[in-house]
Amino acid sequence: MIPKLRKKFISITAAALFAVILIVITIINTVFIMDSNRNLNARLERVMDEREPEFQRPGGPEKPFPPFDMKLKIRFDGCVVYLSDDGAIKEIRQDTPGHYSREELQNIADDISRRDKETGWYQYYKFRLETRTLQDGSTELVLGLVNASSDLYSVITMLLISGVTGIFIFLLVLLIILFASGRAVKPIEESYARQKQFVTDAGHELKTPLTVISANNALSRMIYGDCEWFDGIDSQVAKMNGLVRSLIALARLDEEQTPVFAPFDISDAVYDTAKSFENLIHTSGKIITFDMTENLIYSGDESKIRQLISILVDNAVKYCDANGKIAIRLTGERKQICLQVINDYAAAAECDFSRVFERFYRADRARTPDGSYGLGLAIAKSIVELHRGEIRAKAMPHGRISFEVMLSRAASFR
Repeated sequence: MIPKLRKKFISITAAALFAVILIVITIINTVFIMDSNRNLNARLERVMDEREPEFQRPGGPEKPFPPFDMKLKIRFDGCVVYLSDDGAIKEIRQDTPGHYSREELQNIADDISRRDKETGWYQYYKFRLETRTLQDGSTELVLGLVNASSDLYSVITMLLISGVTGIFIFLLVLLIILFASGRAVKPIEESYARQKQFVTDAGHELKTPLTVISANNALSRMIYGDCEWFDGIDSQVAKMNGLVRSLIALARLDEEQTPVFAPFDISDAVYDTAKSFENLIHTSGKIITFDMTENLIYSGDESKIRQLISILVDNAVKYCDANGKIAIRLTGERKQICLQVINDYAAAAECDFSRVFERFYRADRARTPDGSYGLGLAIAKSIVELHRGEIRAKAMPHGRISFEVMLSRAASFR
């Protein structure tokens, strides 16, 4: 149980840590991408703003010492292309003359014109296409381009750096969690160990007085003859002995143990164990039926599997309605074996199936004279978990209840 608790603690903490790192990385990169896109739009706006002396017309005056902000703008690889109504290039303005050939810009302009979009992306260029009216009333198309390759490279670099950093931080903190988890669950482990030891010791200590009470009651019966009081004492001693055995069995199952599995015929085990209840079932006016696949071989602890079957059939007998039916089904596939114990139970819809495997839980607390303390299904669940299987309970149509055990054949041969 403690290793499972530790694994759960590690998995939950690791999942929370991963989610936090992912959210942080996402926020950082989203802000970075939005800022890069904003800067690209600002650069494109400056490129197309004819009022700024950023681009020199051929033959225009040159400034030997441009302002510092102009030096920064010169770093941006952009150009403006003026197009006629038919899409032919009329004029090209770019920060570095001859950087883009006329033929290259014409191909870009033709592709962008066919897209019928005013702004967007073309390969690694950010573009804007505007229609402007000239003083003589004619119109011209103005295409602004900025080379965003450096920005895209920065975004990709940022993604890689943040991703690698996030993975490194996750693995580092996960390593710390792995070492710290042992210390975190140690108080629980110690408390649980003391609880198990108390249950085991108390169970063994109770055996002696129960044995003495039973012996004295038998002696009193011999001396004074049969009496209903002696019958009551025997009945209560038997119940206490059953409770003690169940508590000790649970304590032992909770201990971390390496089971020794061996192949056996689970079909025979199910049939023999369930068949032993047949007289009791028929005496109480109920019916039991079998629907089983024969000769199914399973590797596990046969004695515990038989105990599991006994618990499920006994539970079905106790909670089966008067004159009801109990069905035992066993099917096997290549990877899995399925055992179902089904019985009539009119109050199945009222049962809380999320709690039926809890210790001391009873679906019908009115049925106290049967000597049950609600530990049987808890033991059954521990046996199934020991075999790396699954057990579940559910309500079925027509007032029936089903307990289903799934045993993996692959897990049984590990």
